[in-house]
Amino acid sequence: MRGPADTRAAARTAPAGSKRVVSTRTRSIWLWQLVQAAAVVVIMLVITTLTTSQLVHAPLIIGAALLIIVSAVVMIIPWDRVPRTAIVGVPLADTFAIGIMSVGGELRLEFLWCFPVAWIATHFSARWLVASFALISTVIAVEAVNASMSSLATLRFAIVLLCLAFLAVLFRQMARRTTAMKALLRSQAGRTQRTLSRVSAQQARATQMFDGVNIAIARVTPAGDLVSPNAAYLELYGIDPEDPTQPPRTVDYESQRGRALSADERPVSRAARGEQLDGERGWVFDTHGQWRAVSVSTQPLPPVGDESPSTLLMVQDITELTQEKRGRENLAAVVSHELRTPITVMLGNVDLMRDDENLTEEQVERLDTIDRAAERMLALIASILTTDRDTAVPHEPVSLVNMLRESVASFSAAARTRDQSLTLDLAGTFRLAGDAFRLRQLVDNILSNAVKYTPNGGAIRVAARTHDGMIEITISDSGLGIAEEDLPRLFDDYFRAKEAVGSGLPGSGLGMGIAKAIAESHGGSIRVDSTVGRGTTVTITLPEATP
Repeated sequence: MRGPADTRAAARTAPAGSKRVVSTRTRSIWLWQLVQAAAVVVIMLVITTLTTSQLVHAPLIIGAALLIIVSAVVMIIPWDRVPRTAIVGVPLADTFAIGIMSVGGELRLEFLWCFPVAWIATHFSARWLVASFALISTVIAVEAVNASMSSLATLRFAIVLLCLAFLAVLFRQMARRTTAMKALLRSQAGRTQRTLSRVSAQQARATQMFDGVNIAIARVTPAGDLVSPNAAYLELYGIDPEDPTQPPRTVDYESQRGRALSADERPVSRAARGEQLDGERGWVFDTHGQWRAVSVSTQPLPPVGDESPSTLLMVQDITELTQEKRGRENLAAVVSHELRTPITVMLGNVDLMRDDENLTEEQVERLDTIDRAAERMLALIASILTTDRDTAVPHEPVSLVNMLRESVASFSAAARTRDQSLTLDLAGTFRLAGDAFRLRQLVDNILSNAVKYTPNGGAIRVAARTHDGMIEITISDSGLGIAEEDLPRLFDDYFRAKEAVGSGLPGSGLGMGIAKAIAESHGGSIRVDSTVGRGTTVTITLPEATP
């Protein structure tokens, strides 16, 4: 509600010809004055109807006319521009007019003084109330002097003054209570407004955070109504933000270019029925004509307050992940196909060379090494570039000694061509259970790096020992080494240390990540210690099998 100052400003700035704005102050003055004027008019009409003899009483006519004139003046004065202290002149003028009406008459019109007394007691200070009583007392005293009033008349006027005094006290107390109540209400309204502002700000912030999530989220009632869908949901399903009750402009499909889902099969309907969905795959044909692979999950929400239970529907767009997976699968298929042919040719030629009866024992051994390496390559091709590294591996007894010997033997020829010293140091017996193929891949990846990044004439050492129920395999080299800042990223896919990149030697940056995944899938771990220019030590820790 605007105050008088706001109303005055509005009145000053209002264009010419516009409707006049009446302030609260003006309405209050009009109300008090018009009630008095209406009472006087009604009294005069009653007097005219019942006893016309009183109309010849001059003070009555003069007083009534004066009060009507005051009322007319009140209706035309711009009270917004008049000081507050000047307004008290109106009820004082009314007091005087009523005093004139009651002089020398028999109608006992003194009760009309209750109107101006109540007005002054309600809106003005005590000094003005005293002034009004002084005026009333003066009118009574003048009448008493002029009419030689009897003791009974004096008592009547005394009772009038007492009644008016009690009435003034009552109205004054009511005004104070009203003022205090208004102040309390304003204070409470201010606190409520501040609380609402904080809640609105928090709600706006929560909405911003909610809309910032790239997962489509909405709450679904048992009736199937959407409540508070976020921006990602509205965008994915092509829903008008101004009217979320409208049906989506997209179509849900069972598979890409497959069967369109019926209304009862759509995620919203299933969520409304309270079905539990956990990463269920589907497809959406959006408003842009694009296929979107989605993962749908639901979560029941308990009722809050008067709300009924509902379901949280979460739809994640996994199109990029799906396309990336398909791309890797296609790449794996192409690479596997392109590598199988030359390896198959190698195996065929090894078989033909074995038919030569003039081969020495060393040559036969070399052919066997080539044959085993080619067979292992075919096995690796079957799982090349796979991303499912967390798949559980079958555990079976593994001869760690034989595995390490075969791995060292397979790299011995490459080490000799570079005058490298490749030694194997086994201390004790080893009991190990796991996937022999994967464990061999783990050792081969580390040993391959050691041979590749160790310069000519360097040394490579493979050792194994048991310690506190764990088997530790260490592969040490005197190669290029790895900078300390590169060690934390060494197991990231496609990452290569700057020393490896600077060597000019080829590499994919996948070997260490694969090795770590294999070690962890067997309940073990892998650690790398390295110093640039002094070599690297890789420690593989695997749990020892119980006897």
